[in-house]
Amino acid sequence: MDTCEKLTKILDYTGLNPAQFASKIGVKTTQAVYDILKCRTKTFSSAMVDKIISCYPEINKAWLTADLGDMLNVVKKEDVVGTGATPVYDIDATCGTQYRDIIFTEDTIIGHVSLPEISKDSCIVRANGDSMEPKIFDGNMVVIREIKCWQDIFYGQMYLILLDEYRMIKYIRRYEPDEDNYIILRSENTKYDDIKLRKDKIRKLFIVENILAIRTQL
Repeated sequence: MDTCEKLTKILDYTGLNPAQFASKIGVKTTQAVYDILKCRTKTFSSAMVDKIISCYPEINKAWLTADLGDMLNVVKKEDVVGTGATPVYDIDATCGTQYRDIIFTEDTIIGHVSLPEISKDSCIVRANGDSMEPKIFDGNMVVIREIKCWQDIFYGQMYLILLDEYRMIKYIRRYEPDEDNYIILRSENTKYDDIKLRKDKIRKLFIVENILAIRTQL
């Protein structure tokens, strides 16, 4: 597969157009991306490879540079036994306010991801909705880890919050008038208003440790 075909596949995978992709990975000019798409540039520069891998660590560097292996660093479930890879669950973590409980079972595992940045004690689920755009796009995968104690919460971080009737990915901010009993849930997308929430309404809490721009099922 030549370089322009690889970049086309990456753009399809991320769901971004060339200008958005250039901005996402930190390329100064969109022309560098267009030159590859039009086959004017035959190989990825080492700088662009580093930028792509830094932004999308799930992309296989050997595939990108030497056409070895698959595009994604994904290991099938049947090939992983005690390897320390992180499970990917066929579960939606809604970036909105849609109810659905989260139950992690062997039956819902659709694969594993083995990356040094991701702990084997974490889980990977799919994000739906637009309330966290442009930080998290609909279809991205998020790496989450359950938080058991409120003392472990860092205000300003992103969390998956499970309530009796809803679940949502939001930033948790302090509610200064009564921070012992309330928090503020804030979206990245400015069209969504802040939500004032009683802490005792939270049933489960997961910190969002990483975002993987995977827009298709593994």
